[in-house]
Amino acid sequence: MKKLALLITLLFVISIFNSCNLPGDGSNTSVRENPNKNHTKKAVLFLRQAGATVGDSYQVTITNYKTQFDTVAIGNTFTVDDNHGEAYLSPKCIDLNWVSDNTLEIIYDKKLRTFIQEKFVNGITVIYKTK
Repeated sequence: MKKLALLITLLFVISIFNSCNLPGDGSNTSVRENPNKNHTKKAVLFLRQAGATVGDSYQVTITNYKTQFDTVAIGNTFTVDDNHGEAYLSPKCIDLNWVSDNTLEIIYDKKLRTFIQEKFVNGITVIYKTK
């Protein structure tokens, strides 16, 4: 009887973890890709829809030009959300401009809440400005 109760408890716990989808929670939708002039690197702006547990966010990742878009990875450069409704979350709130082959400028709405704001990624210097 104890083994049956333990088995039922274990199955219950496993089903709870599976329903939360903890390891792979979220999916990414590419919004735009901006390559540098020499097409050696690119900046990718994408929407991360994290489901019921976390709000949506816009993220930027810098990768090699030929790298395929990853639909599950988090951004390695810049991450923002709508700051509890203070800002409107849309692709228009973030601009990506290559100043040179090794420098990316990210211009974003100052009302957005920032989580990640790296200044150097994959050999690229990143400059931030608010609008």
